Amino acid sequence: MVDKEVPVAQEKPEIEAEDAEAIAVSDSALRDFTIELNRLHIAFGAPSYAAIVKASVRPKLTKAGINEALSGKRLPTFDSLMEFVRVVSSPLPPPVDAPAPRCQPTLAEAWKARWEVAKFAQRRAQAPWRRLRNTVRETLDEAYREAQTVRAAAHKEAARLLADARHTADVVWKTKPDGTAKNTDAAAEDSVAASTISPDLRVALLKGTPFWLAVPKTTDLFPEDGGANPIAVLAPGTWYLGIEGNEAASELVVQTKDGRRGLIRDLARIEIG
Repeated sequence: MVDKEVPVAQEKPEIEAEDAEAIAVSDSALRDFTIELNRLHIAFGAPSYAAIVKASVRPKLTKAGINEALSGKRLPTFDSLMEFVRVVSSPLPPPVDAPAPRCQPTLAEAWKARWEVAKFAQRRAQAPWRRLRNTVRETLDEAYREAQTVRAAAHKEAARLLADARHTADVVWKTKPDGTAKNTDAAAEDSVAASTISPDLRVALLKGTPFWLAVPKTTDLFPEDGGANPIAVLAPGTWYLGIEGNEAASELVVQTKDGRRGLIRDLARIEIG
């Protein structure tokens, strides 16, 4: 029997020590770079993104690009970094009609060195990141295959349990309280017969006029008001007058030769005269 919950392998993707080190160095270099870039921004008064974009010349900076650089989402290109450093370290807004000032040489040199360190670390981590992504993809594919196997086994087990339950219910239904088997074939035939009336009777009921009928076996005649005690017994081989009936309710008003009227509730195999 399959357990309700079958754990799927949850091991972490395997990664070589050298690859892990290269990825860690790249992450650390980008984090250090981002911290220093934020310090630069704050040191010069933390000008708004809009002011920086407006003062930028070449390349033209964007608010999205500035946000990515200051949040550490992405290492900016070298040209974008140099323009950011130049704009932030220059007076804002710049003098009207004045040429764009140049970046301070010491600042430019320092930030060039920082960018090169981060860029080199990223380049070293490119191949390890690619291998890690492939490993993760393979791990997910394997987990999916295991999950599909477990699912198929669970469906198979559920189908087996359902079949067992149906078999047990069938055995119980076919067994009497005393443990003996019921005559299910005869019961089924009686049930079909009880729910089936002859075409002739159906036509007679549809006409809505009285007709002669004979019962196939001794049949109780019950009061029209629905009483439980029979008022007469109809015998086979004798003709009685059918007054009106309800096929859906399996009831038929019948009158005997001595004028007594009542209901018969078994319309199976009634013969029409």
